Amino acid sequence: MKTVWIILIVFLAGCSVTKPYVSEYTLAPKLENKDYLSKMCKEKSLKIGQVFSSNSLMSHKMKYITDEYQEFAFTQSEWARSPNRLISDELIKAIRSSGLFFNVNSFKSRAKTDLLLETHVEKFIQYFDNNSEKSYVEVVITLNLINTKNSKSISHATFNSKLDTLSVDAKGGVVALNSALSNVLLKTNDWLEDVCR
Repeated sequence: MKTVWIILIVFLAGCSVTKPYVSEYTLAPKLENKDYLSKMCKEKSLKIGQVFSSNSLMSHKMKYITDEYQEFAFTQSEWARSPNRLISDELIKAIRSSGLFFNVNSFKSRAKTDLLLETHVEKFIQYFDNNSEKSYVEVVITLNLINTKNSKSISHATFNSKLDTLSVDAKGGVVALNSALSNVLLKTNDWLEDVCR
């Protein structure tokens, strides 16, 4: 009887499957403190529309590209929330911190606003060379500022940032993506200040 139990325990132990540990990452871009002097929009309210992006940026999977064309996902690294949501949250925080507008609302708000900012994330991804010896990230975001009273575009712009990673792995990509997004958010606030002159 003891032999049967030992065989059963060994069999069950052999069947157990252990999943690899998955690291979760988030975005926390750092913006330098900057005084924006434009006062033309101080009385206006702004709504940040829902961010448009590819379906791959709406999942938690952390994608990367090799050979310029092949897209893969890291198996042991993923986003804590979808990049689409993370970028949306950071965009709202950055524009609020600029103090350029009287009020800045998310797309979930029912409040009527003077202006609407449409955002499309064209690129937000890490690239590897053919031998996986070098890596860089690229962030490209297109913005369109709309007057909600007449639905006409006031101004539009596309900003991009391309940075090499410090390490050739997912973590290196996340650090570089945070820096690249910081650059784009700073350019966004500078553009909004020019529009509000």
